[in-house]
Amino acid sequence: MSINNVDFTRPEYKTAAPQWELVRSVCRGGEDVKSYLPELEEKNHERKIKRNKDYQDRAVFYPITGNTRNGMIGMAFKKDPLITVTEKLSCLKDDADGAGSSIYQLAQSSLESVLEVGRHGLYVDYNSDSKLPYIFQYQAEDVINWRTDRINGRTMLTLVVLRETVEEEDGFGFKDAIQYRVLVIEDGKFICRVYRKPSGSSVFQIDSEYIPERAGKGAWNEIPFTFIGAQNNDHTIDEAPLLGLAKINLGHYRNSADYEDSVFFCGQVQPYLGGLDMEWRDHLEKTGIMVGSRSPLMLPVKGFFGYEQAQPNMLAKEAMDSKRDYMVALGAQLVSSDSKVKTVIQSVGEQNAQTSILSICCSNVSEAFSKALMWCAEYLGLDTKDTSFEINKDLVNHIADSAMIREIVSAWQSGATRKSDLVRSLQKYDVIDPADDVDMVVDELNNQEPTMVGKT
Repeated sequence: MSINNVDFTRPEYKTAAPQWELVRSVCRGGEDVKSYLPELEEKNHERKIKRNKDYQDRAVFYPITGNTRNGMIGMAFKKDPLITVTEKLSCLKDDADGAGSSIYQLAQSSLESVLEVGRHGLYVDYNSDSKLPYIFQYQAEDVINWRTDRINGRTMLTLVVLRETVEEEDGFGFKDAIQYRVLVIEDGKFICRVYRKPSGSSVFQIDSEYIPERAGKGAWNEIPFTFIGAQNNDHTIDEAPLLGLAKINLGHYRNSADYEDSVFFCGQVQPYLGGLDMEWRDHLEKTGIMVGSRSPLMLPVKGFFGYEQAQPNMLAKEAMDSKRDYMVALGAQLVSSDSKVKTVIQSVGEQNAQTSILSICCSNVSEAFSKALMWCAEYLGLDTKDTSFEINKDLVNHIADSAMIREIVSAWQSGATRKSDLVRSLQKYDVIDPADDVDMVVDELNNQEPTMVGKT
């Protein structure tokens, strides 16, 4: 069986792909952003090439978007995510994809992709050799097609087409080849098909086909694949969180190119001579002109020498500064809520809700990995009730001084708060390890030996 349009891409994918590439290019920086500079026109072809190369090389790119992304990931992973799995799945903590990447590394790269383009994908498959399930991630660009249907009152994926790059032997080396993994629901069962081009053929054909099964439950009635979005985890494409910042970053880069180009061409002083007759002109051209305090310049009567310098053109520089300030403000909005004046109750409520873009992305990644871990458990026939994954969403650094800690302890001693509330408060300020179970900490406090304080 063969198919000619397995590489069909949805219209909304084609619309979003250029924006994804723009944000990823700006985050990478370096040579990837040079193509976004305008091309300068010159009549001479060789001069045009040289002129544009110099124009690009002089421009200074400030990696504000990439640094913002890295800073946001650092905020989210300043504390290790909390993962709850059975003993049989604990190996995923160190190797979640069968290639040696821990589940924490997969979560970081997933959050990175969601922040950049607002879309990512996780697929859970079973390896019959190791007899373990694995979690595979796919960038937005590699999820080229999908379809949903309403089944038993739920909107479920019935088709997902994943583009994969595999290595093929090429003599002593190798070459990259494209294959498509098609995940589809047919007759209520999940089927996975892999399409590849046979040697010498231009048509994709089914290279392998199998029906994954869950231990004790038979074939799947759903596709163990989930999208991760910037707003939610449904199949629709969300706007890239860093798109606005990336566009301003590119504008800043273009202003820098114009500014540096102007500095090069107009920033140097221009010496000039006047009052010369033809004899003096020929004489100076023959002997050469040396400029400097150690090289006196002989001039005829009424001859004069001077310097001319272009007036500073600060429009490009002002445009750069304006965009820089706007990028700082825009980057802050990605992390925190708006800065309007609110009552204390409103501010506390918003802080607890953590409605920032970063917090939403962290919640979506946590939800997707929790679902992926439950699918892993189902592959092995394990209970999924206590399976979860959660990225830290407390993005604000809480700093407690000794006086605040005394007040917290005093409130507990006076009976105003429970011991469990005391533990949670101290965990919030990292006095007690936030990863520790509250009940276990309380139990340790209740059972610890009394300490004797001696007097001197």
